[in-house]
Amino acid sequence: MSPATFTGYNCIMPTEREPSPGQRDDRHGPGWCSAAFFHPWAAGPPSPKYRWALFGTAAQAIGDLARCLDDGEAGERGPSAARLLRAVPRPGALAVHVDDSWACVVYEVGAGVHLSDAGDAFFAGWRTAWVDRRFGLINANRPVIC
Repeated sequence: MSPATFTGYNCIMPTEREPSPGQRDDRHGPGWCSAAFFHPWAAGPPSPKYRWALFGTAAQAIGDLARCLDDGEAGERGPSAARLLRAVPRPGALAVHVDDSWACVVYEVGAGVHLSDAGDAFFAGWRTAWVDRRFGLINANRPVIC
């Protein structure tokens, strides 16, 4: 599947269909975006669900991800992760480990970079940095911002 192709299987969307504040239907940066990764600790390539929109600020992308998690599409701890995201004091790039099935990232997309390429790179860096501490995240039994 090309990076520009999206379906219901590889996108994360809020239940309410009206646009989130700051939402742009761009696929190339600059901007901010989010993605959810199913089974983040499984061997092999990740299974991402991208938010196929860009936002002007990290705060807007975090707010949009919180809307997406509210409906529980990312597991029963999605709404708890949404509340945690809404309490972030200084918005910026981050990962939220929802549970052992889901991790979500909010990341910056550079000028001219496709949002899926930037998301994959950010997730890969986060996963590499946290792989040795993954059992602490899994055993926390609650969403954790990393």
